[in-house]
Amino acid sequence: SNLMQSFSSSIFAVTSEWDTQVGKQLRSMYHGGKNDLLTSRIFSTEVGVRPAEPCSVSVAATHQLLTNIFEHICLTIISKPAYRAVSGAIVNERDLQTLERCNQDNIKALERIVAVDRNGVGIHERLKSTEEDLRSAGDLWAEHILENVKAYIMTFFYIIVTVTIGYPLISGIAYGAGLNNESVFYFLRFLDALVYFWLPQTNV
Repeated sequence: SNLMQSFSSSIFAVTSEWDTQVGKQLRSMYHGGKNDLLTSRIFSTEVGVRPAEPCSVSVAATHQLLTNIFEHICLTIISKPAYRAVSGAIVNERDLQTLERCNQDNIKALERIVAVDRNGVGIHERLKSTEEDLRSAGDLWAEHILENVKAYIMTFFYIIVTVTIGYPLISGIAYGAGLNNESVFYFLRFLDALVYFWLPQTNV
């Protein structure tokens, strides 16, 4: 906020709670009185500090807050023709009704996503299908994300074991089968080298 003061005096902030560092700075810039909450220009989602949760509840709460702000602005513009003329806005009552319906539906959708209603009470079992489907999709996506990690671990163990015992896969099979031709072993070691090279790709 300090850096932005040189560009504009109209600075607003959306924060996760009221008492944040940015909020303190804005309150010191726009302090209009002891109990003046409007001139501080801070909008809070009230979700609190969530360091381990980059974009789920915080994003949904921010979307909800900005929607309510936009609805308030639209309602103010619609209430007076002069505001509509000055702003050049073409929003009408039907648009506002549609936005409010979507806003209410969004809250209901969020309740089904988290399987808890707006009062913190668990929703009915028959309404939990959305939450369960999302968790299943999350598990599938997590397996996909971990494919490279699993391939790396498999490759690591293969290299450690075969190098330690001195018998790579193809050469070890040939040795176990009783093959003692040294010239053939050079070719088999070449194949083992190819296995080492292509192992990460084949594991994925």
